[in-house]
Amino acid sequence: MNLESAADALYGLDLEEFIPARTALVAQARAAKDRPLATAVGALKKPTRSAWLVNLLARGDADALAPLRTVGERLARAHQQADLAAMRGAGAERQRIVAALTRRAIEAGAERGYTATEAVRLEVHGTLDAAVADAEALDEVVRGRVTKARVYSGFGFSLGMTPQSPVAGEPAALGETDEPASEHEELLQTVQQAARQAAQQAMAEATDRLTRARAALAQAESSEQTGRDALDRASQEVADLRAELRKAEQAEEGARRSATAAADDVHDARTVVQQAEQALAEAARALS
Repeated sequence: MNLESAADALYGLDLEEFIPARTALVAQARAAKDRPLATAVGALKKPTRSAWLVNLLARGDADALAPLRTVGERLARAHQQADLAAMRGAGAERQRIVAALTRRAIEAGAERGYTATEAVRLEVHGTLDAAVADAEALDEVVRGRVTKARVYSGFGFSLGMTPQSPVAGEPAALGETDEPASEHEELLQTVQQAARQAAQQAMAEATDRLTRARAALAQAESSEQTGRDALDRASQEVADLRAELRKAEQAEEGARRSATAAADDVHDARTVVQQAEQALAEAARALS
């Protein structure tokens, strides 16, 4: 056993199996007198639910993740060349790919008996979206080593892309010629860069607000469902208590009728006793 094989084994398990399996591997490393390995294995973090779903996707079909790198490279190239049309096209492709992979990850979890909540689905989507632009996140996703949700909060790309040289016969992009740029061109480039950065920042903030709003909605829906469940239980308890109350009232009414009948019987018996005592007295007087 080494750290790589241990991690590969652990991150392929269901979540409830992770801790016991990690404990067993740590014990195995200690038994082999390999304390550094035992420490390293013990430091492997248990994935969150959304990370587990992404890892399932990677292990079930690693080839399906290849488009993440491809579209990331397209976006990096488009950003470096400030090609708005290419950015829009690659951005739309990015959304389609991430949405499709998110569905597949959710389905992989369903095959293992887990039904993902909306909040977990959003985390899976965010992690896959971050993998498009972040080389470290992409490596975790492809290797099936994700431990927590990733969030892409910027618009830079770190996939090692370099700007392509302009094709012969095509005009060079602004700032790419060997000739010094005129003051007008420099000003125009500065203005365009500032506008692009402002638009990118606005888009980042809007994306962040949307993510938070969706998470809040999922939390509110979960709270609403919890409230409805509690209301259903309380309503059932009230209905049961009302049924018991009706039974008690019926028993009380029966007992009242029985008590009334018994009181009538006592009255009649007393009358008979009184009549018998009077007859006895009259007989005694007659005898004397």
